[in-house]
Amino acid sequence: MPKEVDIRAYLKKTMNSQCFTKSVVVKELLKFLVEQSTKDETPTEFEIAYRVFGKTSDINKEKNIRIYVHNLRKKLQEYYQKEGHEDEVIFSIPKGAYKVVFTENKKVITRRRLSQLSPYFLLASILILIVAISVFSSKDRAKVTRSFIWEEIYQSSHPLLVVLGDHYFFMIKDQLGKMGITRYTNINSDKDLDELLENHTGTHAEVQKTEQTYINKQAPFGLYKIMSFLGGGQVDINMRYSSSLQWEHLKKNNVIFIGSYKTQNILKQIHEKIGLTYDVDDTKLFYQAVDSTMVFDSRNDGFLHIEYASLSRFITKDGRSIISFMCDSDVGNIATLNYISESNNLKKLEQAANQLETNNFKAVFEVRGQQQTEFVIYLRRLDPIAGNIDEIWP
Repeated sequence: MPKEVDIRAYLKKTMNSQCFTKSVVVKELLKFLVEQSTKDETPTEFEIAYRVFGKTSDINKEKNIRIYVHNLRKKLQEYYQKEGHEDEVIFSIPKGAYKVVFTENKKVITRRRLSQLSPYFLLASILILIVAISVFSSKDRAKVTRSFIWEEIYQSSHPLLVVLGDHYFFMIKDQLGKMGITRYTNINSDKDLDELLENHTGTHAEVQKTEQTYINKQAPFGLYKIMSFLGGGQVDINMRYSSSLQWEHLKKNNVIFIGSYKTQNILKQIHEKIGLTYDVDDTKLFYQAVDSTMVFDSRNDGFLHIEYASLSRFITKDGRSIISFMCDSDVGNIATLNYISESNNLKKLEQAANQLETNNFKAVFEVRGQQQTEFVIYLRRLDPIAGNIDEIWP
């Protein structure tokens, strides 16, 4: 159960929200039920009628209490879909009960803790990157994993740019009036933040941009794997974060992107053109095939977490390879890169790609795992990238 001080703070925030500001009766009902629930007490309909509305015992009046509680549930649902989607404590009232259940929003809490630790997290990630580069940049390395996926890169005279997806942060004033660093999943660039502020006038003074950022563990792991495929002095490799990526950085480079769907930045429009569109709020991947659009919904299925990771590869007019590994959370890209590290999987993937009769393809993998550890990975789709690549890649 969340701490009582946190429950009271979020009760105040909820009652002062736009969803509740005009509903005086519902506000008082919520306040009473929360107070009773923190004492581990479940009030009767008579108690609610008397304590909240000052009504005497009357069966018709008590029936009205059920309507009020029903309306309160609807208000809470509306609030958490809008203003309260980033609350760390969630209030809910199960049907047939008048006791409030307090739930911690683990995803929001984890993200905020990461944002507080991000300088150290970034430092640790950089150290991992340095180790990966130093270990695999040696020309004396005896064995390098080769694959048809990288064939054009092996033969190319162009250098390779590895783009690591990093998460966007900004400063915002909290409930105590202090500026703190936070992240919203649907704000991934300065442009996204500017658009948000344009639609919410009067908030500019409470929001500030920051240079701070962080990367998930898939990024150093992904770079480590890429170096095992392409290292050993075979390829001239450079690196950049997606948050600082500009179109001019992509010119005359082979490009590999490793990141979450949330960290695509300017590459998002490229991926949408090849038929990979992601809904951040609903965690759904819209995958455009030749004759239909499929929807893959990342979710928890009891013990297992299910997510859908994508791999795309196409060759530009001047022979450069553009390759992307994308997922919702770390486990998707980690599982995909492990998958293409195994020779049997590579043979199956290459055979399927050869049947397309094109070097330009996209694939989606279903990954089942738990706590960032993959248990099973399936290749769900492999399709050609339709359209003129010159119109897809600028």
